[in-house]
Amino acid sequence: MTAAESAARRNVALYFAFRFVANFLLWGAIWIKYLLDIRELELKWILAMDLPFWLLVTLLQAPTGALADHIGRKRILALSQLLYAITILGFGLTTNYWMLFADYVLWAFAMATQSGPDQALLYDSLKQAGQESRFQKIVGRSFAVSLTAGLVGVVLGGFLAEATSLEFAVQISAVFPLISGALALAMVEARPERKERHYWADLRGAVDFSWSTPQVRYTLLLGAVLLTATFGPVVLIQPFLIHHNVDTALYGVYQAPLRLVSVLAAMAAFVVAARMGRGRVLVMSCAVVLISYVALATFDIQGAFALFALPALVSGLSDPLVSAHLNERIPSERRATVLSVMQLCFSAQVAFFEPALGFFADGISLTMAFVFCGGYFAVTMPPLLFLWRRAHHGEPLARPPIPALEMASGGG
Repeated sequence: MTAAESAARRNVALYFAFRFVANFLLWGAIWIKYLLDIRELELKWILAMDLPFWLLVTLLQAPTGALADHIGRKRILALSQLLYAITILGFGLTTNYWMLFADYVLWAFAMATQSGPDQALLYDSLKQAGQESRFQKIVGRSFAVSLTAGLVGVVLGGFLAEATSLEFAVQISAVFPLISGALALAMVEARPERKERHYWADLRGAVDFSWSTPQVRYTLLLGAVLLTATFGPVVLIQPFLIHHNVDTALYGVYQAPLRLVSVLAAMAAFVVAARMGRGRVLVMSCAVVLISYVALATFDIQGAFALFALPALVSGLSDPLVSAHLNERIPSERRATVLSVMQLCFSAQVAFFEPALGFFADGISLTMAFVFCGGYFAVTMPPLLFLWRRAHHGEPLARPPIPALEMASGGG
């Protein structure tokens, strides 16, 4: 086994571990309820904080992606996890809107520094070992690992909050990003050979590449809209459970099946794409999202919670496919920066989308929040799908069937 193959094998194992620990979110199932019940804040003002938060993330995305390309991906990942740990601890200690705002600012830096470098590091490690064809399979499985961690985390978090307190369940969650940061530092980074590295030139070049390459441009835009569509339930699930008077201990139990749906979808994503083609999978994903929001707006009953499984399904199917589709088309030296552009587009949308959900849900009704979601995606998705398919005209988008994988082995 060569040194590059050994490094790739090590990084795959560490990448799975990193993704699991980084997404083990004990606080994920109860943090909105915690802010509402314990800190006595209002939903519309909590979500209004997301306007400056997401705008700051938008401004930071491409610069931090370029910084990762410039100084090293694993260092940026470790920094992001340290910032996440401080952020979560801050949530657990906040007592007013000003403290919450300061914590959101720190969270913006944490989120911006994580987006892109992890997959860029993995892909280049595999490429140096001549194994880049494995990336599609590994990223799909890693997405399933992340969702599994989230599934276990939300279930345990709900029970932990009931057994101790909502406040404690949030505060103890700060430990896990510290562990994931250490895992990031343990990775072996394969950096591309270049004579000189100029930060601002790299940043401009990567952004220009993203916009001037139609296949990349429309994949970034469509991927960002799908991310926004599957992000809606993250904001609306807890208000839905509060609206229907569900016990706190059951918050994780309710949300766990949604995570499981995403896990199974992620594991099957490339088999589905091989049979249907990526284009059909993306069209189906958009249609399913629209159907889910229309149905949630129509049926104001507790049993309608099952409809949240549809965006969860879309998330599991589309995220790995979009990621692989982009990585196949991005030069190594620009990988983290270009990948961060999709997060930039996502952040720019959510900066206005999430506060709007808060004001609809708090000021009018939860039903109107779902109506707004359905209307927004009915307007944005069809033209982007048309432009995406036109940009890929004549290109075969299907892939041969994907065999079963070993999660963290070096084979495959």
